Amino acid sequence: MSTGTPYSTPEELLGALYSTSSTLPGPFQELNESFLLSSAYLVFFMHCGFAMLSIGCVRAKFAKHIAILILVDATTSALGFYLFGFAFAYGDDASADGLNPAGNAFIGKNFFAMDNMAPTAYYSWVFQWTFAATACTIVSGAIAERTRFEAYILYSLFMSSWVYPVLIHSIWSSSGWASAFRKGTDINELVGGGYLLFGSGAIDFAGSGAVHMVGGYAAFAGAWVLGPRIGRFLPDGTSVDMAGHNTSLFVLGVMILWFGWYGFNPGSQLAIVTPIGSTYSIASAVSNAAVTTSLAPAAAGLTGLFVTAILLKIKTGKHHWDIMAMGNSTLAGLVAITAGCSTVYPWAAVAIGIVSGFIYPLASRLMVLIRIDDPLDAIAVHAFNGTWGVWAVGLFGAKNLINTSYGYNPYTTGDRHYGCFMGGGGNLLAAQLVYSIWLGAWVLTNMFAFFYVLKLLGYFRVNAADEAAGLDASHHGGSAYPLDLDDDASHKGSSYNGNQSGYNKNELDSIRSELASLRQSVGKNRSADNVVSDHVQNGTRAEAMPGGNMV
Repeated sequence: MSTGTPYSTPEELLGALYSTSSTLPGPFQELNESFLLSSAYLVFFMHCGFAMLSIGCVRAKFAKHIAILILVDATTSALGFYLFGFAFAYGDDASADGLNPAGNAFIGKNFFAMDNMAPTAYYSWVFQWTFAATACTIVSGAIAERTRFEAYILYSLFMSSWVYPVLIHSIWSSSGWASAFRKGTDINELVGGGYLLFGSGAIDFAGSGAVHMVGGYAAFAGAWVLGPRIGRFLPDGTSVDMAGHNTSLFVLGVMILWFGWYGFNPGSQLAIVTPIGSTYSIASAVSNAAVTTSLAPAAAGLTGLFVTAILLKIKTGKHHWDIMAMGNSTLAGLVAITAGCSTVYPWAAVAIGIVSGFIYPLASRLMVLIRIDDPLDAIAVHAFNGTWGVWAVGLFGAKNLINTSYGYNPYTTGDRHYGCFMGGGGNLLAAQLVYSIWLGAWVLTNMFAFFYVLKLLGYFRVNAADEAAGLDASHHGGSAYPLDLDDDASHKGSSYNGNQSGYNKNELDSIRSELASLRQSVGKNRSADNVVSDHVQNGTRAEAMPGGNMV
């Protein structure tokens, strides 16, 4: 068979290619780079999913507002990560032998604005930036419908330039103090008797912690400081449902996100071709990640559906099959499996997903109980299940899968530590717990301070009149929907398909009883009072709460 080359057989061609390098020759390295770039494109496409999901979950009069926040994350995070983020995350010093004994365990210091960065490494920048943009986007849903657009630009820049990069340096850099990739010569430096944390290092393969806990904890800080939407919680403690306006967009968003996750998780192996002389197959690690990324959300989605039905039956004596709960539980399973997708067996992925199916509906109800208003349930999905995903690796991480994905322990040249449920002892679990505590402390400290400064400056929240009118009309030039669709049946009804104005008419009578105290709380703002009165006279819900948190 002719190969069109000086070599008579494919085997001779392959041998010639490998003879140029002891690891990966040029063409094979380029195949790995192509794999990583293709994965990056899938991760970036997840923003389409975030947009559909978010628009579907907010009321119609806020559709433009949430859509522009998604665009802000894509644009602002790119510039922030370019100027500062990549340098803080991966700008390590490297010695000639490939070790990093001089690398800072907390933060990088090279490649600001990609200065002195080799063009052959640009593909890595693209992949890493898409993860930074994803971490930023998670927050938008938790502070939707009442956040100033300008404040969100500042947030996205702060997150992509500082908060996220420092965190991922600790876990994904070869100098990071918690990283399983950490390199050096002092084997007695860190706690536990080894250069790796507890002799293991923490494993967060694709970012249950580094991406989803970061976004989820930041979302919690933002929602706490910002306060609930006007009318979300009544003075007597009653929570008022403010359902999204388009379930179809929500489901489309869930499916797009799941599709993009096949770039997020398998792509995090960073390669697809196994170097010559390797004991394990890199492609098998990639395949394992794809399988677990399929099974965990499947188990979580079904579990969450049934758990929600049971909880509703207990509370009301009735039940229905809640598509929103199923969709968010599916996402919860994806979040949870992200940390261990390449290092747990398929059966363990099912177990992890089942636990997520319980965590999401319970966490969602907990947020309502403590009066945290999160229109998209971003905190319940990402913060709680991201934490569970990080811990789950310490329980279910399998020895051979960890060795395949991470390689042998570089200091003992033996097996790495693995999950305690798999007979591996507690070292890996201890590293996972310390890493998750550090992550929570870092994110909450930075984001509470940042959001509180915005609040003190009066720059975080829109005024009551603009919020009641809807930010599409008051801030973004008008409704997202053509006027000739205002009376269309597709924009009417209850449940998750509210009317065009975004109100639930079933709540009108109970809200009218609060009108007197409402007028008193916004009496200083005559325009807000007019807006609310007009809405009530037109048979729609008044959206304000006496004593509400207005910045």
